[in-house]
Amino acid sequence: MDRIVTFLLLLVSALLLVPGCIAEEQVAPEATEVVPEVPVVEEATEEVVEEVAGEVQAEEVTEVVAEELPVYNVTADVNSTEINMTVGQIAMIELPVTTDFEWNVTASEGLTIIKDIHVDAVDETVGAFHQWFVEAVAAGEQSFSGVEKKADSEETGSEYTLKILVE
Repeated sequence: MDRIVTFLLLLVSALLLVPGCIAEEQVAPEATEVVPEVPVVEEATEEVVEEVAGEVQAEEVTEVVAEELPVYNVTADVNSTEINMTVGQIAMIELPVTTDFEWNVTASEGLTIIKDIHVDAVDETVGAFHQWFVEAVAAGEQSFSGVEKKADSEETGSEYTLKILVE
């Protein structure tokens, strides 16, 4: 009886090991390095006129504007959720605009609103919306929140909250 059990154990072991030994070696594909896109840099110059001790002096000021692509595109359907970002990344937050209301938004100290755009309605199918480009500037738990308010009263509409964990 012991010989039969031993034989069966050896047979099962062989059946399990043989396919692994004769299988072709699988090679993982080589990792390719992803090179981030270089931001488009535009230079805007303007002439600044100052009056110093009664004399008018002109000096040229050069401003460098970098257009960076956002890492996240967040819309109103992502209400009350949390996203992860690293310091320096940018998220675009887009919320619909209701007639007679405007968004009143706040961002915690670890976030900076670098661009604020209002887009009017194109037609009946595409309504007006508001976009904010928010950059993560400090690590920690941050938040971006807003409430719709009427300009001429204290009446409020929709509310929006986005938690951002910045690493």
